[in-house]
Formats: sequence, C-alpha cells, structure tokens
Amino acid sequence: MNAEHTAAIAKAKAMTRTLASAPDPRGRARSVYTDLARLGGWSKAHEAAMTAFGAWLATRPPPGELKARCQALLKQLD
Repeated sequence: MNAEHTAAIAKAKAMTRTLASAPDPRGRARSVYTDLARLGGWSKAHEAAMTAFGAWLATRPPPGELKARCQALLKQLD
C-alpha cells in the first residue's frame, strides 16, 4: 500500500464516521467507493473487495446497512 492509498483510506474512514447523519447516505457511500476504486495499484484481493462492494451498492441497500458495510470494506483494505 502506498501513501495515496493510505490517504484515501483515511478520507474514507472520516466520511464513513458521519455517514449515518449525511443528507444522502447512499451518495456518501458511493463517494467512498469511487474515491477508493479510482486509485490504481490495489492488490487483487482489495480490487475484488471493492468490486463486490460496488455491486452491493448498486442494489440500493437500505441506508441503515451502509455504515457497517463501508467499515467492513475499509477494514479489509487497511
């Protein structure tokens, strides 16, 4: 993992902490995903985790499930 990945994960963690109170929780979760996914150089396992998360987000899950799933993704990437 490089410094760019570390910074993106830190930003994603900050966005996830306040996800439940965001005016658009799904939009915030999508931002977490896109900010991480647009970076190159992830391991195959990390790319697979992000792809699975993106596919799950596309199903428009209930807002109450978003924070836990974002946290789980970030734990995998950290």
